[in-house]
Amino acid sequence: MKDEALLLGYAIIALVTIVSFISAILKFTQPINQLNIAIQELRDLIAGIKESNEEQKQRIREHGRQINSLASRMDRLETKVDLIHNKSL
Repeated sequence: MKDEALLLGYAIIALVTIVSFISAILKFTQPINQLNIAIQELRDLIAGIKESNEEQKQRIREHGRQINSLASRMDRLETKVDLIHNKSL
């Protein structure tokens, strides 16, 4: 009877130890899993920012071309106005 009680006590201690060990592992892996989720979210956000950045670059390039075209037109108009102004003097 004493040996059975001792064996039962060892089994309970072993079970409690295993459960404690598993809960300790889960406590350490949960932050790692949350960190992995946060890293993936950041990667997704960075990909979206890169895509948006490329769209903005394209728009800036197009606006730059339009500005250059308008500047060229302005130069021609200023030349014409100067010629007309010089003729009228």
